[in-house]
Amino acid sequence: MERVARSLLTMQAALELTATLGLALLSGPLATIGPLLHAAFLLVLAAKVHRRWAQYAVIAAEGLALAGFELQQLLGLLPQLDATVNLAGLLTTLALPAVLAVLAVRLLVHR
Repeated sequence: MERVARSLLTMQAALELTATLGLALLSGPLATIGPLLHAAFLLVLAAKVHRRWAQYAVIAAEGLALAGFELQQLLGLLPQLDATVNLAGLLTTLALPAVLAVLAVRLLVHR
């Protein structure tokens, strides 16, 4: 299970780095500081996923990601704002964080 979690965290960081490249082109390099730090954080968690503190951090980080998705969908109900849902968005902001959170909980339980 640790290998799967490590692979998924690395994939999530890679997807974020890919999105950050597009953000840098559209918004400038200053807008990329937050996503770059988050990708680095995910890579640290991937390297240390066998540690208890990293498993708690994965649960917290992915819980925040899921809460952010829910907030985005709720705000999309307002007529002034739009929340577009597509397959790539569902996979990267809903499915991947949910699977990682479940894996981290299972790793904590099996200790």
